[in-house]
Amino acid sequence: MNPNVLEKYRIKKGLNCSQLCECMGKTAGWYSRIRSGRHPLRTEHISKMALIFGVRPEKLAKEYFSKEKLDDTSI
Repeated sequence: MNPNVLEKYRIKKGLNCSQLCECMGKTAGWYSRIRSGRHPLRTEHISKMALIFGVRPEKLAKEYFSKEKLDDTSI
């Protein structure tokens, strides 16, 4: 799992964490746990987050669940 993928898309979309959480209907604590990798992003949230980011759900899921790690420079 690659939580950095979520940060890459969030930043690219120009959203701060609070804005993303508001769009998702979730708390900052929820996103913090997802972002840190302590909790995985559930598949039912992939579609909504992909819509917010403007990417296909399949693309977001593939990148998020990939075993390859993103470099910090790709964010």
